[in-house]
Amino acid sequence: MSGNKRHEGITYGNAWMHKTLIKLLKVVDIRVFYVFMYIFVIPFTLVFSKGSRLTYQYFRCRRGYGLLKSLWATYRNHCIFGETVIDKFAMYAGHKFKVAFKDEDRYRVMTEGPDAFLQLSAHIGCSEILGYSYHVSKPCNVLVFGGEKQSLMGYRSSSFSEMNVNMIPVGVENTHSEEIVEAFDRGEIVIAFADRLMNPKKVITSTIHGFGVRLAKGPFSMAVTRGIDVVVVNAMKEKDGSYSAFFTPLTYDKTLPASQQRQQLADAYTAEIERLLEMYPLQWFNYFDLWTDND
Repeated sequence: MSGNKRHEGITYGNAWMHKTLIKLLKVVDIRVFYVFMYIFVIPFTLVFSKGSRLTYQYFRCRRGYGLLKSLWATYRNHCIFGETVIDKFAMYAGHKFKVAFKDEDRYRVMTEGPDAFLQLSAHIGCSEILGYSYHVSKPCNVLVFGGEKQSLMGYRSSSFSEMNVNMIPVGVENTHSEEIVEAFDRGEIVIAFADRLMNPKKVITSTIHGFGVRLAKGPFSMAVTRGIDVVVVNAMKEKDGSYSAFFTPLTYDKTLPASQQRQQLADAYTAEIERLLEMYPLQWFNYFDLWTDND
């Protein structure tokens, strides 16, 4: 649960810990791990993680919560985020989660057609859960942080391969650009997050809750350059432990200048994030300082 200035996207723990957790999740009720985390992990994280301070500021300054409500929301936010992390390891252990799919008809049409498209997600909820539970016939290529631990990359690769999902590592070397272009040329899906900056010099600004935010310019430029369709897909955790997946196409005027097309997409993207956060206010899991007024 890192909140560094340049969040590296690395999952806590070593290979032995990950392997042991997966083995235990095969025989121990997942709720046991939730409770252990609530009591022994989250309090430590709240004290020592910069992400907890950024989360508190999010609720206090962006959402306008009172002092006590912001403190409680910060604690609950970290608890739910911890649950989503455990849920991913549970998926590696073979656990299946119930997922309700909202407004997927248009998305299904896109996946069954010949054209490539860009699928965006954000650091809200747990969109990765869909990679293990939602199968489409069109090949998917998900951009993942290449500096992640090899043990986790191995688990992801094994699970994703069964769902027709390929990983393209980014953020370490610039070798991914050719793979992305080739995926689009083959008419495939490219999946990316636009709310995490790999290159602070290539940004586009928009607003969330009325406050300025910096987004990665790259995903929007990819879509505009090729004139392809864009859809936002996020999976939000419900109180009963299940997930709800939301599929929202983003519309933009492809006749406008490229800069205006990018801005239209960025604004539509943040509008969808806001919409989901109104429904799931505790599931803001972006522990990176993307706010422009904090510079």
